[in-house]
Amino acid sequence: MASLRDTEWGRALVRNVRRIFIWPLEAALVVLIFGAARLLPLPVASAAMGGLFALIGPLTPWHGRAARNMKLALPDMAEAKRRRVLSGMWWNLGRVIGEFPHIHRMVGLGRIEFEGLENLRGLDGGAILVGAHIGNWELGPYAALKEGHKVAAIYRPLNNQLLAWLLARRQANYGGDIYRKGREAALGMVSTLRKGQVMCLLVDQQLREGMAVPFFGHPAQTSISHVKLAIRKQVPLIYMRTIRLSGCRFRVSISPPLALPGQDDDGSVLAMATEINRTIEGWIRETPEQWFWPHRRWGKNIQPPS
Repeated sequence: MASLRDTEWGRALVRNVRRIFIWPLEAALVVLIFGAARLLPLPVASAAMGGLFALIGPLTPWHGRAARNMKLALPDMAEAKRRRVLSGMWWNLGRVIGEFPHIHRMVGLGRIEFEGLENLRGLDGGAILVGAHIGNWELGPYAALKEGHKVAAIYRPLNNQLLAWLLARRQANYGGDIYRKGREAALGMVSTLRKGQVMCLLVDQQLREGMAVPFFGHPAQTSISHVKLAIRKQVPLIYMRTIRLSGCRFRVSISPPLALPGQDDDGSVLAMATEINRTIEGWIRETPEQWFWPHRRWGKNIQPPS
């Protein structure tokens, strides 16, 4: 017999409870955290939120998922080091949140060093920059902004609609267009390039409509629309890598454009997507504590080795 939650009426009840009770509480908590971080000096906000998340992160269900993902991806890592990496991940995530209200000022404060900016010059027909949730991933697009480009982005709507202002604030810093994940995003990428804007994407998340591409030796649904578009239009496809050097200091590195195949057939697209995933793997192996491990990168059902 189906449980109440599995019935249509039950699912509607759960949705309404979330909207009426949970969403306002979540929104109030986010406003409180955001407001506190904004009032504090940048280094204090970053360190305070890092410490807070290092305390509460291990108590959440996300911690177990992160541990399983790490064991799947890095099975040879010693257990003691795995615990240190997970602790460092929560510190890094908390710092990212503490830095968010200050992010537009960080370039002027000299907190970010840039490498490879010359690779962003002369891009009148736009470009596609790909990165991952490493370091403070919100800083990657500032390399393009520093060179005078408007930055477009793709977003997945937040479950809590009371927090939509966070996305609006984020995109206001970048000055370009923003497109909803799905068909709107596919059309939006073409429009972005026609306008000569730079499309910045974080491509280390699972995507249902993507292609199964190896990631740490396991198939992971991976976005390929940007790869197809880059090949079809011969648009520069460029890596943007952000790494936390120490505290609130970062390096954003921009690579030369990748060599693109001449055709966008499935084999060529898979080879290109595999190369991108392999590069991101290398970044994660270098600084595993700076990647956001709780992502369902390999889906819900994949199990790590025992």
